[in-house]
Amino acid sequence: MPRGQLRPHQVWLIGVPLNLLLAIPCYYPVAMGLLAFQVIAGELGLADIDPTVVDDGAGTVIFLGLAALGFAALVAFGLNALFAFRAPALDKTIYWLTVPLLIAIPDIVHLTNR
Repeated sequence: MPRGQLRPHQVWLIGVPLNLLLAIPCYYPVAMGLLAFQVIAGELGLADIDPTVVDDGAGTVIFLGLAALGFAALVAFGLNALFAFRAPALDKTIYWLTVPLLIAIPDIVHLTNR
């Protein structure tokens, strides 16, 4: 193994705890993103939304939610890219599909169980 390269199991040993820890600071961006998606679905007539959210300005909620979610995604991508690209044998499709799940699922479970 050349210096600076990682084995796939090493990336998983680093990545899973890292992404579960990233779920903590990403709680509010995920919550704001879910609110933005709920407002978008309400504007399209696919879901019922609280009228006070729309009265206060749906555009502001959508912009802030998606901006916070985008910033959190960039931070998570940057931290994962530091070591994920050092493993040439890593199945990158499975890893990069697992990253948002490890961040979002604990946040969504916490939001639904509040």
